[in-house]
Amino acid sequence: MNKGKSLTFYGLFDVVEATEIPILQRDYAQGRKEEDEVRTLFLNSLFHALNNNDGSRQPLDLDFVYGNFEEGQSKAFSVLDGQQRLTTLFLLHWYLAIQHDHIEEFRGRFVTDEQRSRFTYKTRPSTTEFFDALTSKDIEISEAVISKQIKNSQWFYLSWQQDPTVQACLNMLDAIQELFDQNDINLYERIINTREPYITFQFLDLHSFGLSDELYIKMNARGKPLTIFENFKAKLEQKIKSFDGPWPEYTLPFQDSVSGYEYFIHKVDTDWADLFWPYRNVCSDDDTFDDELMNFIRLVISYQYLFDNKESPIELHENSGVFFGRNGRLEALTLSKYEELECLNKAFIVRLISFLDLIYRDGLVDRKINSYFETDYYYNENKTFKNVLKNDASYDDKLRFYAFYSYVAKSPADEELNEWLRVIFNLTENTIINTADEFNKALFAIDKLYQHDNPILETLANDAEITGFAGAQIVEEKIKAHLLLRSSEWREAIISAEQHSFLKGQIGCVLNFSEILSYYREHKHCNWSAEEDYEYLTSFTRYSNAIQRVFDQIESSSASIDYLWERAVLSKGEYFTDKRGDKYNMLSSRDTRNNIPRDHSWKRLLRFGTASIEQKQNYVKAVLDDPAFNSNEVQMSLSSICANAIESGELEPWRKALILHKELMGYCQQGFIEKNNSEFVLLGQSQRNHTHIELYTKVLEIELSRDKSLLAPFSNRWYVPVKSREESAHLKLSGFVLDGMGYQIEVHKIPSGFDIRVLGSEIENAPETLTNLLRNEGFEFTGLSAPSLDLYKFYSNKNEKSIEDVKIKLQHLCASLKELSDE
Repeated sequence: MNKGKSLTFYGLFDVVEATEIPILQRDYAQGRKEEDEVRTLFLNSLFHALNNNDGSRQPLDLDFVYGNFEEGQSKAFSVLDGQQRLTTLFLLHWYLAIQHDHIEEFRGRFVTDEQRSRFTYKTRPSTTEFFDALTSKDIEISEAVISKQIKNSQWFYLSWQQDPTVQACLNMLDAIQELFDQNDINLYERIINTREPYITFQFLDLHSFGLSDELYIKMNARGKPLTIFENFKAKLEQKIKSFDGPWPEYTLPFQDSVSGYEYFIHKVDTDWADLFWPYRNVCSDDDTFDDELMNFIRLVISYQYLFDNKESPIELHENSGVFFGRNGRLEALTLSKYEELECLNKAFIVRLISFLDLIYRDGLVDRKINSYFETDYYYNENKTFKNVLKNDASYDDKLRFYAFYSYVAKSPADEELNEWLRVIFNLTENTIINTADEFNKALFAIDKLYQHDNPILETLANDAEITGFAGAQIVEEKIKAHLLLRSSEWREAIISAEQHSFLKGQIGCVLNFSEILSYYREHKHCNWSAEEDYEYLTSFTRYSNAIQRVFDQIESSSASIDYLWERAVLSKGEYFTDKRGDKYNMLSSRDTRNNIPRDHSWKRLLRFGTASIEQKQNYVKAVLDDPAFNSNEVQMSLSSICANAIESGELEPWRKALILHKELMGYCQQGFIEKNNSEFVLLGQSQRNHTHIELYTKVLEIELSRDKSLLAPFSNRWYVPVKSREESAHLKLSGFVLDGMGYQIEVHKIPSGFDIRVLGSEIENAPETLTNLLRNEGFEFTGLSAPSLDLYKFYSNKNEKSIEDVKIKLQHLCASLKELSDE
């Protein structure tokens, strides 16, 4: 090994067909910005060598360059040592050929007939693509910085800028330009001179000396470790290369028919890299799109795995949790785990390529994906794509993403695609999808639905079997399909209703109120007469307009109109949704806790389905049908409906109380109450371990507050909420003093009516005048005194059955006590 074969870079290609920098080597380092000193010293030595006019000169020798010939490629030399020197020499040859108009001669030497560079990198496909383009594409040198001219060329992919080797090459070319630009001597002819060379190195083939690959690895200690993504990508490319059999028809600009492997390795570092480049920091700020592309790939893997195992529900259930974490986020599985689950198959690659090509289309527009639609009501292409790359896509996002690009592949026509998106939006928006199992069922349903040959509206109108989504919404979509196919008038009316910010595709209540639902259930179609069509459309439009006007007012807050909508509906009947046992919800809250939007909202109540729900919907319809209701004066008309109901005297006391006093609904921050035959509790939150109050005593407190003089001689009045079932929320009066002793009144609700209590610290020793007065008012002495436990003896009256009875009793008692204290 003391002496190799002395060669010039030009002469090297007489010995080898190609020179490759292997995958285990590091990126090109001499061109890095931080390597300025090393770069300057080396370029200066090359510059002085090429400009040496001394007749007795000796060539500049760059020492050993060694490596071996790749197995199966006897003429492709893999460089072990000399990578940095050879790369700089290659770039210098290219620049001097451009500068001195020898580019065709350069290409004849360094470019194959297939327009591939004979000097290349295997570390990254993007580097390979860059060298191929640099050597085969035309560029005109001007006075501008060479790197900018290259990056502005049509053949340069923006994504190459993130490749460290490409960055370094561009930096090196700028440095070469700065040093060699003003040289008048034709240095290209000198650098390719093999008879009287100016620059040489010692070429050494390790295998010709019987050296092992182990030594090759050891000597390559400067090689860089690959990132997780690069390892995955390298393994994936190996898998793709191993697949046998036919591929879909793939073409590239330089070749009409290529394999899936050839197509993938070219596109992933060119078009697709350009696609992801503007999104490179949406997931992480490392200025690469490795994480973003990896998240995209993970999603497509999950799709394919689910379809591959569709007929194995037990395995799907067990492994769905492997793919999906909290809120549907994709888990970062290892490469070995994907292989264990047999995810990296040919079908996955075909699906991945299809999705990437559909998203890329013909390139970016304003640094964003080229949208298929100008509007984005049903599907926001750019936003959903970013959510996928961030791994922040909800289950709904993932379903719509799949539905969109699957249908684009089938029918990119705007009209039909828009109709498909409308249906998918309505189904996903109005179906609860919170688990992996629910996601799987919905995904399979979408896949089955899009495979129908007929347009989506015809498929729905033909009563196609659909599962995986809320049954009520499926029926609704079928009814609407019949109507949309009838006329443009129906389309206008339906789309207007669907796109209301509250309804969002769910208009079952309008179909119910206008009696379209009952007709469809009886006939399974909407093929009524022209006269009937006018009546149905008129009715539909009236109810649709009324619902929209109401929810324009209360969509974000019922409190904004003092809960008039809830109170008006309650005047027609008990509409509450059930929680469990004796717990109900008044739908008065827009809180998002405890699944309120899903289970206890007006949107939930207005979805048709069960007999119970549709009965409660009748109370809503009764409000809209009330002669006092006016959709142009929503608040005023609802207030009139409430007032009329109260005046009728036909309401149960609890309904009357809730309708009469807005404060009661306002107290329930999440809308929950508990009620049965013995109690009616208003919950401050969702359970009794938070503060809660009792309905009737709270009403008493509200009504007594209107005239405080009626409660004299008691100077203080307040309500006492409690936090457990063992305690009783109550009204309390205090401030009455007789003979130096203070006394209070408490009013508690009991199953039989009310318990009015008069108590004091020593009530058993109260003046006889007071005790006689209490007995005359129907009070009895009771209770066990235990101050440490907050238990005191008191006088109790349990004779009053209604709020009015209690008010009369309290006012009469207070008047008597005032007389007593004045004596």
